[in-house]
Amino acid sequence: MKKELIRKEFFKLKIKGHSYSQCRKILFTKCDYEVDIRTLKRWIKRLDLDNNWDLSDRSRKPKKMRYKINDDIKEKIIRIRNKTGWGPIKINYSVREMSISTIKRFLKEKRLVAKVERKKKRNKYVRWQRKRPNSLWQIDHSVKKVDGKWLISIEDDCGRYSLGLFAVNRVTTEVVTQILEILIRKYGKPREILSDNGSAYGSKSKNSKFDRWCKRQGIKHIRSAVHSPTTCGKIERLFQTYKRERHYCNHDLELFRYRYNHQRAHESLDNKTPSKIYNDFNQYFHWNSR
Repeated sequence: MKKELIRKEFFKLKIKGHSYSQCRKILFTKCDYEVDIRTLKRWIKRLDLDNNWDLSDRSRKPKKMRYKINDDIKEKIIRIRNKTGWGPIKINYSVREMSISTIKRFLKEKRLVAKVERKKKRNKYVRWQRKRPNSLWQIDHSVKKVDGKWLISIEDDCGRYSLGLFAVNRVTTEVVTQILEILIRKYGKPREILSDNGSAYGSKSKNSKFDRWCKRQGIKHIRSAVHSPTTCGKIERLFQTYKRERHYCNHDLELFRYRYNHQRAHESLDNKTPSKIYNDFNQYFHWNSR
C-alpha cells in the first residue's frame, strides 16, 4: 500500500479518537505497516505546519543541482587559469556557462588554486573615484624594488585606467616629471595629480621642484594625508597584482598593462575593464563637446 494511503488511514483513526498506540496496532493489522509512535507524531506535526500537504514524502532531489562540466569548458578554464593566474571570479567573466562556485570547485579538484594567507582584518574605508577621465591622476612608486628596479605607476582615477608603468633605477623629481610629460602628450593634461609625501613629490613643501612643475603645467598638486596609505591604495593594489601576475606576462610591463586595462575585469567596476570605463567616458565627453 502506498504511504499516502497509510497516512490517510492514520489521520482517519486520529479523528475517531484513537490513541497513538491503538493507531500503530491498527495500521499493522489492517495495512501490514509497522511504524513507531515517534513517526506518527511527526506526521501530525507536519500536517499542522502545512495544511496543503498531499501526504507524500518530501522530494530527495537536491535544491541545488551540480551540473557536469563538459571537456571543452574544462580545457577553457584550465587554459585561462594557466595563462593568467586568475581566480574563479575573473575566470567566470570569460566562462559564463559555469557559476563561480562550480569553477572554484573544479580548480580545487585540479589543484590549481594557490594557498592564500589569511588576510588581516582591515579597517573599513570609503571607496571613491572621480566621475570623468583626466580629472585626477594618481602617481606612486613601489616601496621595494621589483626585479631590481623601482616601479612608478600613474593611474587615472576614473576607472583605474593604467596610464603608465615604468621601471627606473632612481625615483627623483626629474624622472617623475619626465614620465608625466610623456603621458600628458599622449593622454592630455589632468586637472589634478595626487601623490604621497615622498621626496620626489616635494615632501611637505608647497614650493618644491615638483610643485613648481605642476604650477607651470596648470595642474593642482594634491598630497595624501600622512600615514594614510589607502589614499593611493589603487596603485598599491596594482603593484600587488603585478607581483602576483608578472610571471604570466614574462615580466613585460607593457604586456601587463595591456592585460590590466583591456582583459582584467575589476569587481569594483561591476566586472568591467578599466579601458571600457575610460574609453566610454572619453567618447561621451568628446561627442558632447562638439
